[in-house]
Amino acid sequence: MKLAEPSGRSTADGLLFAVMCLIWGTTWVAAKLGVEAIPPILFSALRYALVGAGLLLTVPGIPALLRGPLGLRVAGTGLLVNAGTYSLLFWGIQFVASGVAGLVNMSLIVIGLYALALLRGEERASWRHALALVLGTGGLVALFYDRAGFGGGATEAWGLLAIILGSFCYCFGSVLSRPLLRHATPLQLTGAQALSGTAGLFLLSLLLEPVSMEPFAALLRPVPLASLLFMVICGTFIAYSIYLRLMDRWGSARAGLYAFVSPVVALLLGAVAFGEALGPRQILGAVLMLGAAGLALKRPG
Repeated sequence: MKLAEPSGRSTADGLLFAVMCLIWGTTWVAAKLGVEAIPPILFSALRYALVGAGLLLTVPGIPALLRGPLGLRVAGTGLLVNAGTYSLLFWGIQFVASGVAGLVNMSLIVIGLYALALLRGEERASWRHALALVLGTGGLVALFYDRAGFGGGATEAWGLLAIILGSFCYCFGSVLSRPLLRHATPLQLTGAQALSGTAGLFLLSLLLEPVSMEPFAALLRPVPLASLLFMVICGTFIAYSIYLRLMDRWGSARAGLYAFVSPVVALLLGAVAFGEALGPRQILGAVLMLGAAGLALKRPG
């Protein structure tokens, strides 16, 4: 297995990483506006249905990828990173404090991707990345501390377990997606995964959410529609395709460091757009997370 080498990173990749972090930090705000009008799993299903349909019409090779010898692996990764991730996260968030949910999800993405990359031989263990994980997790604790809390009870424990499982679905799906990029372009893989994820999400929405025409009527209103289109065009077409490119070039562990940067973007946007508090603890958390990402991405030597 080829190791991800930091020397393979370019200035262009660094700029793409910044764009991805900016978009995915902004999607936190967009998703919040969308799920206020549309049930969250259905919102995700509609998002990936539009992504899959759009790419199917514009990117050749997607049907062949799904029908070919790698079809089951491609569909499986789509179910993991799309259906498994979002259904479990959205279900768990109903029963767990938002601070705990954010802390667990973001930290497990970075730690899980790095651990899986070590096990697969994509990364070498280094003090630099280990220290970055410690600093970044500390930053997440500082950022989410005032929104964290446990009320106890079995329901909350099941919710936390769902968030953990959803985070690992994302990690496993991401790591298993990297070898597929030897046989498909990022846009082909994005489209194929969106189609399989759509099927899983619609099924889960039918099972877990109330069925009515109200969510579809909500799409006629400007804010939910704009939210959905932003998630489709920017959050998936652009940002997820960048993520796949960076996974191929940097490795999943380093590409996954967006989880230390996008919360900072969301924090600043929340302060500007919604007047959310931005005190010393939040600033400290942001500095620690940005420092952690910079440390892990820095070329050694």
